[in-house]
Amino acid sequence: MTAPVIGARTPEQLVGNLAALEVDFTADQLARLDKVSAIDLGYLRDLLASDHIRTVVTGDLKIESRR
Repeated sequence: MTAPVIGARTPEQLVGNLAALEVDFTADQLARLDKVSAIDLGYLRDLLASDHIRTVVTGDLKIESRR
């Protein structure tokens, strides 16, 4: 198994990496980043999040008599 170690190899790289801590994003920039990096969780997640499945799983299912 190989595990890469990510980090600075030189003092200059360390200074550059630490400088990234000083970056501030506006609310609009953060919203744009959230939008473009959103992951579609797909069908199974949508199914499990549906009202019907939540009702069945949580035990709130009520069966009415036909009489």
